[in-house]
Amino acid sequence: MSLNFSSPALLFGLLGISIPVLIHLLTRRQQKHVQFSAVYLLFQSQKRSIKKSNPNRLLLLFLRCMGIALFSLALANPFFSFGDSEAFRASSPASYVFIMDDSFSMRSQAKEKTLFQSATQFLSSLLTQTPEGSEFSLVLASSPARIDQDWIEQTDTFEKLVNGLQASYRTTDIGKAMEKTISLLDASNKKNKKIILFTDLDKNGWKKESFTEIEDHSGFPVQVFDFSGQALGKNQVAVQNVQTSQEFLTSSRILRIKADIKNLSHTMHRLSVSLIVDKKVEKEILINIPAGQKTTKEFSFPLHKGNPIHGVIKAGEDMLTVDDTRYFSYHPNQNIKVLVVDGDPDTISHQSESFYLERALNPFSVSVSHIDPTVSTLAELPSRKLSDFSVVILANVRELPLDYELELEKFVLHGGALIFGMGDQIDPRYYNEKLGNLFPVNLEARQDLGNVPIHLLLEKNDHPVMKAFSTKTIAEMKEIGFHSIYTIQAREGKNFRVASWFTNQNPAVLETDSGKGKVIIFLSSLDRDWNEFPIQPTFLPWIQRWTQYAALGLENISHQDLLIGENFQQNIDQQEGEWAVQTPGGNLHLLEMADDQVIFTNTYAPGIYTIFKLPRTNSLASGARIIPKLPLGSLPVGTFTVNVDTEESHPEKISEEEIKKLLPNMKVEIMSPEINLSRAPSSDGVPLATPFFLLVAGILLLEGWMLRRE
Repeated sequence: MSLNFSSPALLFGLLGISIPVLIHLLTRRQQKHVQFSAVYLLFQSQKRSIKKSNPNRLLLLFLRCMGIALFSLALANPFFSFGDSEAFRASSPASYVFIMDDSFSMRSQAKEKTLFQSATQFLSSLLTQTPEGSEFSLVLASSPARIDQDWIEQTDTFEKLVNGLQASYRTTDIGKAMEKTISLLDASNKKNKKIILFTDLDKNGWKKESFTEIEDHSGFPVQVFDFSGQALGKNQVAVQNVQTSQEFLTSSRILRIKADIKNLSHTMHRLSVSLIVDKKVEKEILINIPAGQKTTKEFSFPLHKGNPIHGVIKAGEDMLTVDDTRYFSYHPNQNIKVLVVDGDPDTISHQSESFYLERALNPFSVSVSHIDPTVSTLAELPSRKLSDFSVVILANVRELPLDYELELEKFVLHGGALIFGMGDQIDPRYYNEKLGNLFPVNLEARQDLGNVPIHLLLEKNDHPVMKAFSTKTIAEMKEIGFHSIYTIQAREGKNFRVASWFTNQNPAVLETDSGKGKVIIFLSSLDRDWNEFPIQPTFLPWIQRWTQYAALGLENISHQDLLIGENFQQNIDQQEGEWAVQTPGGNLHLLEMADDQVIFTNTYAPGIYTIFKLPRTNSLASGARIIPKLPLGSLPVGTFTVNVDTEESHPEKISEEEIKKLLPNMKVEIMSPEINLSRAPSSDGVPLATPFFLLVAGILLLEGWMLRRE
């Protein structure tokens, strides 16, 4: 137990006790000299007194001294603690680790400032109350948590560091911040150690798994200052995701933008949603979102001359504006680049597997179809750069080069489209064993139908590809005979859709999604070996529409949508020279090169980042990673977007009981930042000023009662 004082008024209290006692002793010495002469007079006076008075003057003296002392002690603002007196002695130098929650939720608006600005100002005030000789450290709690300042005793220097802090756009990781904090305190030599956390107590930053590395024996006192009460309101809405897709199935070129918007409040919310392109509001709608629900809204935007689109989806406006907007960019391709892999080439061109495909995809010397095919043999395939293409068609390919299926999987996961055509070169065992991650089915066997061909079953086919055809074209397709097909068996745990059927109830076209890409499987041949489809007029629009549909929603896969802190990476040819990226703030950084990739790691601000290919020149300073301006001849080659992780958006708060469960061996105290700052922060203390004032009042009443009786 300990009794602590934080004011020199204690000295005056002691003087208040001693002075009346000294006066009493001096007057008692004089009374001895006149005692005998006064005895007779007092005796006579007592006889003549009608009412005898005999007050206890020593008791009155004691009460007066006690009142003065208690009054002085009350002014000293004392507190009583049941803990270790050394751990909470305000006048003793201490090791303070300040944990600052600098995540984007701390950007919530308070009165004329943000919660983060309030926290840094409050920390500056606390520094003025710390004892002489104390040392300080600063840990930032946004992910990844990090030590921003190791131990330092210079208060002024530390305060300048604090005043220069800015809130980040990252998520919160209190557990890892505590881990960094404990490592700092373990390295400190001072006995008095304290942890002070400034946060808004958002529950998403207190994940249980982040606290597993904290040592169980660490019993440090933890003061948590909760700033959430200063916010002008709770976070109500967040734009969680934006997807762009280019529509090829119509005569016009349309960009479709889908936005997922979440209502984070507990009531129905009505808000405006805006599509902003190149800083201009193009469309605005009003929507109602039920409490706690998510809705998806779609905008369409015409593409003109293939110019890049840089835009923002903005929903409503609350006290945390960071997650009310989400950036997107799109670079429309003038043509869909298609790689046709010929699995059965022939010296006679029209007998090659790719002959009819190439001409159907682009029947004219000028690409009216907006499809640009490139034919490749299997031997040439490893030298092809898949990122240069939007669609890959494997026409009657028996086997792929060694481990090439892994390259195709990566291509599809990142947004590429893959179309398979069957034929007599197909090896079902290879497809079933090696292409299981791409093929949602097992190939059973080739089925030859002889002189009784089957046809496409097209009645009531509402697939987007087939819906684009006229009734006349559908009727013509139904007359085409198919003499051979492959039968299939579904793989366990795989999902797919039958887009078209044959009249014998076997599937004709299958499709499945994989990552951001799409896989299409045609269970007959794409040449004349198994059917007469390729020489029919309807084959051209049919294969074009399937190619366009497979590429639907595909951006150039070099344009990545990243979250704050994720690295931008792009495969390039080392011979292409240097690349640079311009951040949303306008700064220019040279990209690092590693293993045929350019890498950019400074993605800590949301917005659109522009990539430039620099001319071959020696004008750039050797070793410099930041350049003042782009060299003459630099060309923009693409963009990527960086957005906040809306996991940080959820406004639910963590309770004191939950925090204590995460920190079972620490002395946790949740405090308000509006507390009395007349003393340095301590823990588990009971203030005694009010009880002392009440005792003084009681003494005055008792003294008055005793004198009245006299």
